[in-house]
Amino acid sequence: MDQLESVGARGTFFAVGENAERYPGVIEGLISRGHQVGNHTHHHVKGWKTSAENYNEEVSECYKHIPKTGLFRPPYGQINFKAVPQISSKNEIIMWDVLTKDYLPRLNTRLAQRRIRRLTTRGSIIVFHDSEKAKKNLIVLLPKYLDFLVKNGYKMEIL
Repeated sequence: MDQLESVGARGTFFAVGENAERYPGVIEGLISRGHQVGNHTHHHVKGWKTSAENYNEEVSECYKHIPKTGLFRPPYGQINFKAVPQISSKNEIIMWDVLTKDYLPRLNTRLAQRRIRRLTTRGSIIVFHDSEKAKKNLIVLLPKYLDFLVKNGYKMEIL
């Protein structure tokens, strides 16, 4: 949040329900600071390995711990296709066009920075992760990437 705010940006954070349940203050902080919160299922499930019934339940369970913003991003970009009608009746399904891969343990951050800059265009949706797994890479990538966006006149908005 602090990094985004340092350049006057707001973000949309797709929360895993069990994390939102465990850390409600983080969700409250995001909202109070002008960021948006979306649904990322309750347990970060893989859509292709989860029944439609269970997948829909994961989405519903997550909403018990976050505001019902109507934004849903499927974990791993995998959604159970049979669950789409129910999910899309109440949510906009959000995908992305720039995946930072910040979760990779051996990510070459210099090459990743070049790649994500090259892929960024007007209207891009960029995915960073705020997990322990991604923390080391996020700390390196995000400030430099935000500087790039600012210097190139990109406007950073919530969805």
